[in-house]
Amino acid sequence: MTSESYFSWRSEVQTAFQSVSEIVQLTKIIARETRWLAFDNFALFIRQPVPFTRPKTFIYSNHNEHFIRHYLKEEYSHFDPVVQACQLPGKILRWEDAFFSSHHYLHELIKANGIKSGISYSSMAKSRTIGILSMSSANSMKNKTISLEEELKLPLLTELALSALVRMEDASMSVLNMELSDRELEILKWTAEGKTSAEISLILAISENTVNFHQKNMQKRFNAPNKTQIASYAAAIGLI
Repeated sequence: MTSESYFSWRSEVQTAFQSVSEIVQLTKIIARETRWLAFDNFALFIRQPVPFTRPKTFIYSNHNEHFIRHYLKEEYSHFDPVVQACQLPGKILRWEDAFFSSHHYLHELIKANGIKSGISYSSMAKSRTIGILSMSSANSMKNKTISLEEELKLPLLTELALSALVRMEDASMSVLNMELSDRELEILKWTAEGKTSAEISLILAISENTVNFHQKNMQKRFNAPNKTQIASYAAAIGLI
Protein backbone atom coordinates (compact mmCIF):
# COMPACT_ATOMS: atom_id res chain seq x y z
CA MET A 1 0.00 0.00 0.00
CA THR A 2 1.55 3.28 -1.12
CA SER A 3 1.31 6.47 0.92
CA GLU A 4 -0.69 8.05 -1.91
CA SER A 5 -3.27 5.25 -1.95
CA TYR A 6 -3.53 5.31 1.87
CA PHE A 7 -4.22 9.05 2.04
CA SER A 8 -6.75 8.76 -0.77
CA TRP A 9 -8.49 5.91 1.09
CA ARG A 10 -8.38 7.83 4.39
CA SER A 11 -10.04 10.87 2.86
CA GLU A 12 -12.80 8.75 1.32
CA VAL A 13 -13.50 6.74 4.45
CA GLN A 14 -13.55 9.84 6.68
CA THR A 15 -16.13 11.42 4.40
CA ALA A 16 -18.18 8.23 4.46
CA PHE A 17 -18.24 8.01 8.26
CA GLN A 18 -19.01 11.71 8.65
CA SER A 19 -22.08 11.33 6.44
CA VAL A 20 -23.74 8.49 8.39
CA SER A 21 -26.87 9.23 10.39
CA GLU A 22 -28.07 5.69 11.19
CA ILE A 23 -26.49 2.54 12.59
CA VAL A 24 -27.30 0.57 9.45
CA GLN A 25 -25.20 3.01 7.41
CA LEU A 26 -22.35 2.69 9.87
CA THR A 27 -22.37 -1.11 9.77
CA LYS A 28 -22.46 -1.12 5.95
CA ILE A 29 -19.28 0.95 5.81
CA ILE A 30 -17.47 -1.28 8.30
CA ALA A 31 -18.68 -4.43 6.51
CA ARG A 32 -17.33 -3.08 3.20
CA GLU A 33 -13.95 -2.24 4.75
CA THR A 34 -13.88 -5.66 6.41
CA ARG A 35 -14.21 -7.37 3.02
CA TRP A 36 -11.53 -5.16 1.49
CA LEU A 37 -9.16 -6.27 4.23
CA ALA A 38 -9.93 -9.90 3.25
CA PHE A 39 -12.03 -10.75 6.32
CA ASP A 40 -15.59 -12.09 6.38
CA ASN A 41 -17.34 -10.49 9.32
CA PHE A 42 -16.87 -7.79 11.93
CA ALA A 43 -18.04 -7.00 15.44
CA LEU A 44 -17.75 -3.59 17.10
CA PHE A 45 -17.86 -4.34 20.82
CA ILE A 46 -18.49 -1.41 23.16
CA ARG A 47 -18.17 -1.44 26.95
CA GLN A 48 -19.08 1.54 29.09
CA PRO A 49 -16.81 2.33 32.06
CA VAL A 50 -19.57 2.26 34.70
CA PRO A 51 -21.11 0.70 36.68
CA PHE A 52 -17.92 -1.10 37.60
CA THR A 53 -19.41 -4.52 38.39
CA ARG A 54 -21.84 -4.81 35.46
CA PRO A 55 -20.94 -2.24 32.80
CA LYS A 56 -23.30 -1.90 29.86
CA THR A 57 -22.10 -3.56 26.65
CA PHE A 58 -23.20 -3.14 23.04
CA ILE A 59 -22.30 -5.01 19.85
CA TYR A 60 -22.78 -3.77 16.29
CA SER A 61 -22.00 -6.54 13.82
CA ASN A 62 -22.80 -8.35 10.58
CA HIS A 63 -22.36 -11.75 12.24
CA ASN A 64 -25.26 -14.18 12.59
CA GLU A 65 -27.85 -12.54 14.91
CA HIS A 66 -28.25 -15.73 16.96
CA PHE A 67 -24.50 -15.76 17.59
CA ILE A 68 -24.51 -12.17 18.88
CA ARG A 69 -27.64 -12.66 21.02
CA HIS A 70 -26.18 -15.80 22.58
CA TYR A 71 -22.86 -14.04 23.24
CA LEU A 72 -24.62 -11.17 25.01
CA LYS A 73 -27.08 -13.36 26.91
CA GLU A 74 -24.32 -15.55 28.36
CA GLU A 75 -22.19 -12.46 29.08
CA TYR A 76 -19.20 -14.03 27.38
CA SER A 77 -17.43 -10.67 27.28
CA HIS A 78 -16.44 -11.33 30.92
CA PHE A 79 -14.36 -14.30 29.72
CA ASP A 80 -13.51 -13.27 26.17
CA PRO A 81 -9.69 -13.21 25.88
CA VAL A 82 -9.88 -10.65 23.06
CA VAL A 83 -11.84 -8.24 25.28
CA GLN A 84 -9.44 -8.86 28.15
CA ALA A 85 -6.39 -8.33 25.96
CA CYS A 86 -7.77 -5.14 24.43
CA GLN A 87 -8.79 -3.26 27.58
CA LEU A 88 -6.08 -0.68 27.00
CA PRO A 89 -6.69 1.60 23.99
CA GLY A 90 -4.27 1.30 21.10
CA LYS A 91 -3.94 -2.48 21.34
CA ILE A 92 -3.91 -4.41 18.05
CA LEU A 93 -4.14 -8.17 18.21
CA ARG A 94 -4.07 -11.07 15.74
CA TRP A 95 -5.72 -14.26 16.97
CA GLU A 96 -6.89 -17.76 16.02
CA ASP A 97 -9.83 -19.74 17.36
CA ALA A 98 -7.52 -21.63 19.74
CA PHE A 99 -7.05 -18.30 21.56
CA PHE A 100 -10.52 -18.93 23.08
CA SER A 101 -9.78 -22.48 24.27
CA SER A 102 -9.51 -21.47 27.94
CA HIS A 103 -13.30 -21.08 28.00
CA HIS A 104 -14.96 -24.21 26.59
CA TYR A 105 -18.44 -22.83 25.80
CA LEU A 106 -17.16 -19.63 24.21
CA HIS A 107 -14.66 -21.65 22.17
CA GLU A 108 -17.44 -23.95 20.95
CA LEU A 109 -19.58 -20.94 20.01
CA ILE A 110 -16.71 -19.44 18.03
CA LYS A 111 -16.09 -22.70 16.18
CA ALA A 112 -19.81 -23.29 15.53
CA ASN A 113 -19.95 -19.96 13.73
CA GLY A 114 -17.02 -20.85 11.51
CA ILE A 115 -14.59 -18.33 12.98
CA LYS A 116 -10.99 -19.49 12.63
CA SER A 117 -8.94 -16.33 12.85
CA GLY A 118 -9.20 -12.58 13.19
CA ILE A 119 -7.74 -9.26 14.17
CA SER A 120 -8.87 -6.72 16.79
CA TYR A 121 -8.09 -3.15 17.76
CA SER A 122 -9.21 -1.14 20.78
CA SER A 123 -9.84 2.59 21.09
CA MET A 124 -11.36 4.86 23.74
CA ALA A 125 -14.08 7.48 23.24
CA LYS A 126 -14.16 10.77 25.15
CA SER A 127 -16.63 9.22 27.62
CA ARG A 128 -13.93 6.64 28.47
CA THR A 129 -16.02 4.01 26.69
CA ILE A 130 -13.86 1.25 25.20
CA GLY A 131 -14.57 0.20 21.62
CA ILE A 132 -13.03 -2.97 20.17
CA LEU A 133 -13.35 -3.57 16.43
CA SER A 134 -12.76 -7.20 15.50
CA MET A 135 -12.67 -8.64 11.99
CA SER A 136 -12.86 -12.40 11.58
CA SER A 137 -12.26 -14.97 8.88
CA ALA A 138 -13.46 -18.50 8.20
CA ASN A 139 -9.91 -19.32 7.11
CA SER A 140 -6.89 -20.07 9.26
CA MET A 141 -4.29 -17.39 9.61
CA LYS A 142 -1.73 -17.49 6.79
CA ASN A 143 0.55 -14.89 8.28
CA LYS A 144 0.70 -14.16 12.01
CA THR A 145 2.36 -10.82 11.34
CA ILE A 146 0.07 -7.80 11.22
CA SER A 147 0.30 -6.26 7.76
CA LEU A 148 1.03 -2.58 7.21
CA GLU A 149 -2.41 -2.12 5.66
CA GLU A 150 -4.11 -3.64 8.72
CA GLU A 151 -1.92 -1.59 11.06
CA LEU A 152 -2.89 1.61 9.28
CA LYS A 153 -6.56 0.97 8.54
CA LEU A 154 -7.95 -0.84 11.59
CA PRO A 155 -7.15 1.91 14.14
CA LEU A 156 -8.65 4.62 11.94
CA LEU A 157 -11.79 2.58 11.26
CA THR A 158 -12.28 1.98 14.98
CA GLU A 159 -11.80 5.63 15.89
CA LEU A 160 -14.07 6.86 13.09
CA ALA A 161 -16.80 4.40 14.11
CA LEU A 162 -16.70 5.60 17.73
CA SER A 163 -16.71 9.25 16.65
CA ALA A 164 -19.75 8.58 14.46
CA LEU A 165 -21.59 6.96 17.38
CA VAL A 166 -20.80 9.96 19.57
CA ARG A 167 -22.02 12.36 16.89
CA MET A 168 -25.25 10.35 16.45
CA GLU A 169 -25.71 10.40 20.25
CA ASP A 170 -26.02 6.62 20.20
CA ALA A 171 -27.03 4.91 23.45
CA SER A 172 -23.67 3.13 23.58
CA MET A 173 -21.95 6.49 24.06
CA SER A 174 -24.31 7.82 26.74
CA VAL A 175 -22.40 7.28 29.97
CA LEU A 176 -23.80 9.18 32.97
CA ASN A 177 -24.20 12.17 30.71
CA MET A 178 -24.42 15.01 33.20
CA GLU A 179 -23.15 18.53 33.51
CA LEU A 180 -21.64 19.71 36.77
CA SER A 181 -21.23 23.28 37.92
CA ASP A 182 -17.77 24.71 38.59
CA ARG A 183 -18.45 24.51 42.34
CA GLU A 184 -19.52 20.86 42.10
CA LEU A 185 -16.38 20.01 40.12
CA GLU A 186 -14.19 21.73 42.73
CA ILE A 187 -15.82 19.76 45.54
CA LEU A 188 -15.61 16.56 43.50
CA LYS A 189 -11.88 16.99 42.85
CA TRP A 190 -11.10 17.59 46.52
CA THR A 191 -13.31 14.64 47.48
CA ALA A 192 -11.27 12.48 45.12
CA GLU A 193 -8.14 13.71 46.92
CA GLY A 194 -9.55 12.25 50.14
CA LYS A 195 -10.45 15.53 51.81
CA THR A 196 -13.27 15.62 54.36
CA SER A 197 -16.22 17.99 54.10
CA ALA A 198 -14.70 20.15 56.83
CA GLU A 199 -11.37 20.32 55.00
CA ILE A 200 -13.03 21.15 51.67
CA SER A 201 -15.04 23.95 53.32
CA LEU A 202 -11.81 25.53 54.56
CA ILE A 203 -10.04 25.14 51.21
CA LEU A 204 -12.92 26.67 49.22
CA ALA A 205 -13.95 29.18 51.91
CA ILE A 206 -17.54 27.96 52.01
CA SER A 207 -19.60 26.38 54.78
CA GLU A 208 -19.45 22.67 55.54
CA ASN A 209 -23.22 22.54 55.03
CA THR A 210 -22.74 23.80 51.47
CA VAL A 211 -20.16 21.09 50.78
CA ASN A 212 -22.48 18.41 52.17
CA PHE A 213 -25.40 19.77 50.16
CA HIS A 214 -23.46 19.52 46.89
CA GLN A 215 -22.12 16.06 47.73
CA LYS A 216 -25.58 14.70 48.56
CA ASN A 217 -27.01 16.26 45.41
CA MET A 218 -24.30 14.61 43.31
CA GLN A 219 -24.91 11.27 45.05
CA LYS A 220 -28.51 11.36 43.86
CA ARG A 221 -27.54 12.32 40.31
CA PHE A 222 -24.86 9.61 40.09
CA ASN A 223 -27.10 7.12 41.90
CA ALA A 224 -24.08 6.47 44.13
CA PRO A 225 -24.24 5.13 47.71
CA ASN A 226 -21.54 7.47 49.06
CA LYS A 227 -19.23 10.34 48.16
CA THR A 228 -16.30 7.98 47.48
CA GLN A 229 -18.34 6.28 44.77
CA ILE A 230 -19.16 9.66 43.24
CA ALA A 231 -15.46 10.44 42.88
CA SER A 232 -14.76 6.98 41.46
CA TYR A 233 -17.50 7.27 38.83
CA ALA A 234 -16.44 10.81 37.91
CA ALA A 235 -12.85 9.68 37.39
CA ALA A 236 -13.96 6.66 35.36
CA ILE A 237 -15.92 8.76 32.87
CA GLY A 238 -13.35 11.53 32.65
CA LEU A 239 -15.07 14.31 34.58
CA ILE A 240 -12.04 14.75 36.82
